Amino acid sequence: MTEAELRNHDLVEQLPGHLNHKTVQKARTGSRALSRTMQVQVTEALNKALKPEHPYKREYLFPPERNSEGEKGE
Repeated sequence: MTEAELRNHDLVEQLPGHLNHKTVQKARTGSRALSRTMQVQVTEALNKALKPEHPYKREYLFPPERNSEGEKGE
């Protein structure tokens, strides 16, 4: 997000009603674990905002050691 000069608001705009600024900030800093649902929504919003040739996957953005609820991969 930093390299692409995206602000938290840019992602919130991609999924209105689903994401909020607080959730995006948590995802950005990694300060708190996000639920799988929130991880999927942040990933979806990032892909909509950047429109990459190869869309990001949740597993890439949120490695297993950072998944919520103590999950250790799948």
